[in-house]
Amino acid sequence: MSMPNDRGSIKWTSLMMPEHIELLKEMWVEDDKNSKPVLDEQQVEFLNVQLQEAFEDQDTVCLRIYENDAMIELTGVVAKLDNQTSSVLLNRFNRPDKRIAFQNILQLVF
Repeated sequence: MSMPNDRGSIKWTSLMMPEHIELLKEMWVEDDKNSKPVLDEQQVEFLNVQLQEAFEDQDTVCLRIYENDAMIELTGVVAKLDNQTSSVLLNRFNRPDKRIAFQNILQLVF
């Protein structure tokens, strides 16, 4: 028995409304977004200790942060720990300094 010549999804596109296609595209973009991982209390405390040590020793560190629905890595020296604004000021050498909110920091690597 021979199989009919199936054109896959091509045959269905003529039946879709433009609004339906737009909603599908939006859904695929949403699926690509990363959700922010939640750190437990011990991880947050350990991260605070590491940040304090990095600030005191002026070590070069790599921070993994959550920003704009993505996880990115920034390298630099912790220039300031600001408890009033709950943020870290990262000196990134030949790039502008970056202020990062404590709650957006996921990991610190020396």
